[in-house]
Formats: sequence, C-alpha cells, structure tokens
Amino acid sequence: MVCGNDKSGEKETMTQLEYADGIWGGIDEAGVAWLEIDRPEVLNALDGAASGRIIALCDAWRADPRVRAVVISGRGGAFCAGADVAGMASAASAKGGFDEADSRAIIENGSRLVGAVRALPMPVIAAIDGPAVGIGASLAVAADLIYASARSYFLLTFVRIGLMPDGAATATFAASLGRARANSMALLGEKLCATEAFEVGLINGVIEEAEGLDAVVARVTAKLCASSPEALALTKAALDAATLPQYDGAIDREIAGQTRLLQSPQFQAAIAAFAAAGR
Repeated sequence: MVCGNDKSGEKETMTQLEYADGIWGGIDEAGVAWLEIDRPEVLNALDGAASGRIIALCDAWRADPRVRAVVISGRGGAFCAGADVAGMASAASAKGGFDEADSRAIIENGSRLVGAVRALPMPVIAAIDGPAVGIGASLAVAADLIYASARSYFLLTFVRIGLMPDGAATATFAASLGRARANSMALLGEKLCATEAFEVGLINGVIEEAEGLDAVVARVTAKLCASSPEALALTKAALDAATLPQYDGAIDREIAGQTRLLQSPQFQAAIAAFAAAGR
C-alpha cells in the first residue's frame, strides 16, 4: 500500500489517499470519503483484488462516524469498463473453463461489491467521466446521486458475451428507466450517452466539460455535509425501500442465472476468443 495526494489538486481539504489493488481511498477533513478506481491499463476494469478493496473500504466507512458522504469515481478518462475480462479469460484458459463453484464465486463477488456500496447509510455520489460498462454501470447506478461528463456513457454488454446483467442492474436500471428502456439496454446492449441518461432520469446531472465535474461534486458534497446525517440516512433508506423493493430478489436471480451462464458454451467461446485476440 502506498500513499499519495489526489492527482487533480482540486480537493483542497483532501487528506492523503491510500492506494492498494488499483483503488485509492481516503476521508477528507469535511467527512467526505473518496474512492477512485485507478487501473488505466484496462480502462479501470475490476478484478477480484480491486473489488475486494472497494468492499473493504465501504465496510470500514459504513461504521465510521466521521463519514458524511462517499464519492466514487474513476481516473484516467474512464469510470469502469466492467469486469477484467482479460483476467477472467486467463483464469478460464488455465483451468479449462469455469465450473459451478468458480462461476458462483465470480458472480457473488460482483453482488457483494454493489451490496457494499448500497449498504452505506450515508449518501453515495458517483462522478462519471468516460465509460461505465457492465459491472461498472451497475456500480455507478448503485449510487444515490449520479453526475456525469458529457462524454460519458452507460452500457450493459452482458448479452454480447452470453451473460446477463448483474450487480443488481436488473433492479436498479428498471427502477430508474422503466421496463421498456431497461429492456433496450439489457436485451439489445444499447448504449446510453450521458445527455440522454439525464433526460430519461438515470442520472442527476450532466456536465459539458469533464473539468467541471469536480466543482459540481464539491457543491453537492458541501450541501450533504451541511445536513443532518440521521435525516439523510433515514430519507435514503425510505427512498430505497419505496423504489427498490425487488433488490434482494434481483440479486438472487442474477446469482442463479449468471452461475449457469458463466459455464455456458457461449461464454466459454467468448472468453476464448478474447484470450486469443490478446495474444
């Protein structure tokens, strides 16, 4: 683990962030916890170690009375390109494919990742700059307030490689977009650009220039930190109960379905082709 200051230099109250497994994390003097994905070589795609680091940070912050809000972002012009398929392809090639135990472990890790974010009692802000794809899109939409630069987009690519959406995406996208638009994204793999995402209610704001995203997030976190933590937590819980009553059921269905699909010939062929292309 190494320590370093935020690269942007724009968070004046930032304490040092600690880096491990591709993730920066730290709490500033105002009580805002910052989580930044930094795996530029794979457009911030997440492997098991990076996901584990995010889960550990969220678990620690959930019990930390200093934390008033959490901000999740990605460095280098990408929010998160999804799961590290290259790593998955390598693991599958070494083992001759995934068995049921392997498959269940993979999907349960993704479910724990999103569950750790959703379990935070304080408001969670996603600051999106660039692609939010696959489990990266699920992670983004698990936040309570979502702001994106105009160049950003959301994409559920699962069906293209023989999988189904996971990370509670079957619940969160449907709750935000409605059934018809959620079906277009999940069944057809349609890309949703940031401007349209704002227009249809998936996100809370779109910022024309990526450089303006930090300023918007700073204003939002200042408002949250000036409010009663208990009032915010109770309001968040009430809104979640009203809008995502099927969350637990969605997680169960996704785990069952994805465990099956990760073992399918279609997915095995897809990652074999991915591995071959990377050689």
